[in-house]
Amino acid sequence: MASRRGRKSRSIAVVKLHSPRYSSLTAREKAVYERTTNLVSDLRRGEGLYTELLRKHHLDSRTAHKYGGRDLLGGGRRRVRASKADRRVRDLMFPMSFGDVPIRTRSSRDATRLSEFFHDRDKLLHDKMSARDFEARWRGVRVAGRELFADASAILDMADAGELKVETLYASTGGAR
Repeated sequence: MASRRGRKSRSIAVVKLHSPRYSSLTAREKAVYERTTNLVSDLRRGEGLYTELLRKHHLDSRTAHKYGGRDLLGGGRRRVRASKADRRVRDLMFPMSFGDVPIRTRSSRDATRLSEFFHDRDKLLHDKMSARDFEARWRGVRVAGRELFADASAILDMADAGELKVETLYASTGGAR
């Protein structure tokens, strides 16, 4: 029996690259990373189709996948969707007894809880929520390993003194500027 000579089969490994390290990004790249984070969040909430959200956040698909990494699932011939939760770096404001301070977190759950807190604090400041209800909901709640400052009378005093800058709450906490 004659042996057949042919090419050796070569297996090609597909390497999935992770998104770049946040600490090594330039200011411009951090701005793109933040827009990609917003894209992932909007996609998770179902605020539009993937292509519409790319236009809204001024991204192309390649850049979104570069910075989105494992948080953007699918692609190619399949529909792109967001993962259920993510570990993306977020710079957020955290309420303390002396005002809001910037913190860095890697949890989408922490970001959601802080957002809910700030919405309720805004309701408290605009008399749409009572101090008792606010404290009942937020007293003793821990986010990112720290306890939220939920003393309603002190929050109202800080707002009167002008220490709480509500209009700059969702502004960038640094990096891109």
